[in-house]
Amino acid sequence: SNALSGSLPGFTESFATLQELDMSNQPNGFTGPIPDNIWRSLSLKVLNLADNRLTGSIPSLVGNLAVLEVFDLTNNIIKGAIPSDLGMLDGSLKHLGLSNNLFT
Repeated sequence: SNALSGSLPGFTESFATLQELDMSNQPNGFTGPIPDNIWRSLSLKVLNLADNRLTGSIPSLVGNLAVLEVFDLTNNIIKGAIPSDLGMLDGSLKHLGLSNNLFT
C-alpha cells in the first residue's frame, strides 16, 4: 500500500507489453472508471485493482486479455452485468475476485 488516490491514469500504448498491474489496497482508494486502455493490454497477466473505489463496468473487451491469470476487482463500486466474454479467459485465469461490488 502506497496511499495513492485519485483517478487511475490513462495508459498509453507504451503499456502494451505490461504484464502486471497491481494498484490494490490503497487506503484512500482510486476513484472513477477503469481506463479503456487497460483492456487493450494484451500481455497483461495480473490485473489487481481490489480495495479501491472504482466505478463503471467491466467491458466485453476483458475477453481480449487472453493471458490474464489474476483478475481482482474485489471491494469496488463496479456496476452492471458481468460480461460473458469473461468466459473466454477460462484457459488462463487462475484467480477471479469480483465480490463486494454492485453487479446486476
